Amino acid sequence: MDGTCPVIRSSRNLPKSQLGAVIFGCKHHTFSECLNRKIFGLPDAHYSYVKNINPGLVLFLFNYSDRNLHGIFKAVSRGQLNLDNQAWASCEGVDYSPYAAQVQMDFQTKCRPLFEDEFKPIIGMNYYSEKLYWYP
Repeated sequence: MDGTCPVIRSSRNLPKSQLGAVIFGCKHHTFSECLNRKIFGLPDAHYSYVKNINPGLVLFLFNYSDRNLHGIFKAVSRGQLNLDNQAWASCEGVDYSPYAAQVQMDFQTKCRPLFEDEFKPIIGMNYYSEKLYWYP
């Protein structure tokens, strides 16, 4: 062995034509800011597919802290870099948003959160490990 670890890609970079919906992530300490600012974001490494989001696309928000899926939301902007360069900066203790690949959203239908064991069978083929799923 050469001592290097294999790199696991967490995204597939699907084109616009293959995006049916996008799941964004948050944690307990970023959840409220997502809803209050009406913005979802991911690290800028995910911009390659976040830029494929157009207004009207269905979005969900997965809380990694409690493993619940929230929704249903819709994109009201195209996916862009740094729509709000201060989003999540204070709660993450940094000067600029650590989640620069962003989209403005609005509520489409308010639903109760789904527990992971409720939705995992539906998106099961999108998991690449027990607790991690592919981003588009």
